Amino acid sequence: MIKKFCVFLALCGVILGANEQECQLYFEAKKAELAAQIKEFDEAKQALEAYRASFEALQKEKSDYLLNKEKELNATLAQIQSLKDENQRLLAQQEQILKSINEKTTGRIKEIYSQMKDVAIADVLSQMDNEEASKIMFSLEPRKISGVLSKMDPKKAGELTLVLKNFEDEAKDKNITSP
Repeated sequence: MIKKFCVFLALCGVILGANEQECQLYFEAKKAELAAQIKEFDEAKQALEAYRASFEALQKEKSDYLLNKEKELNATLAQIQSLKDENQRLLAQQEQILKSINEKTTGRIKEIYSQMKDVAIADVLSQMDNEEASKIMFSLEPRKISGVLSKMDPKKAGELTLVLKNFEDEAKDKNITSP
């Protein structure tokens, strides 16, 4: 029985030794597998980090480009606004000068025509373009206008009356009063 027990122990030792060797091989294989997976993960991690870095660099480049374009646009808009303001100032100045010239001219023409006789004014205005003649008449006093119209050819007087009416309507629309 001791012999059998010794054989049994020897057999168990062989089996255990074989199992230990198999276990060792199995663990070595798993260790190598894990090392390969770790290597793959590290490579994937490095590739992902490289992709992220290039993506961030591209985003920064695009962001910088957009910021520069925005600055250029803002500068252009500021320049346009400055030019617009300057143009408005010049336009207002020109309108003021034109208004002053028109007032002086109209005042002078009004003065000249108001001293003329109605027949002479009617003769002069009959020879003029209806719009220009009506502008001169519009500067005169209503009493003087009626005297001039009565001395004119009825057809010309009618045409001038219509033009005067249109000027008066436009003046009312613009809140301008006749002199």
